[in-house]
Amino acid sequence: MSTDPWNVLALAPTSDRQVIEAAYQQKLEDLKTESEETRAEQEQVIHAAYQAILTGLAEPFSPAADSLADPLFNEFNDELSDLLNNAHRHTQLSAWQLLVDHPACENVSLRNDLAALVFDKVLTHQKTCQVDKEMISSEVLIFLTEQLEWASRDDLKARYGEGFYYRMTQQEIPQQEIVPEPIADTGNLANIFIGLTIICAIGLLMISV
Repeated sequence: MSTDPWNVLALAPTSDRQVIEAAYQQKLEDLKTESEETRAEQEQVIHAAYQAILTGLAEPFSPAADSLADPLFNEFNDELSDLLNNAHRHTQLSAWQLLVDHPACENVSLRNDLAALVFDKVLTHQKTCQVDKEMISSEVLIFLTEQLEWASRDDLKARYGEGFYYRMTQQEIPQQEIVPEPIADTGNLANIFIGLTIICAIGLLMISV
């Protein structure tokens, strides 16, 4: 059986605990036809996957051990912390462009952890801001979303939910806009009616002459 907890539960990454619970219970239900020995073994795997998913949702992001052991990753992490702690620089798009150009971001094995690290730290920063002017601007967030491919990250969606970007900007998740049905312009209709009436009247006069 796969060791990926999402694959074990046959579930796409999600932050909905009810969906996770339902998938977990379904997997246990599916084991009822198995032998007692097989059932006991697989129940342990399924339960471990279930607990791993719930733990992952509750805990802050934690980079892989290989990433933490890489000097480039730690150098990037230090620069990220310095940037967030600098009230002037963290509002500047150019400062974030320099960070994204860091050599660590060119390392394919580090990039996923770096992108998640930036997201987690930026989100924490946004949540702790006391006034709007301290917050990272939407311009910077859009830049980071594009450069670090946050929108395509299933792990971010699983940890923070589908509306994670709006939670970061502290905005309400937009509701689908209801477009009202067009209402006929009664003024124009009245004008058309008057025009037709005049034409008919002229026609009747010409016939009578």
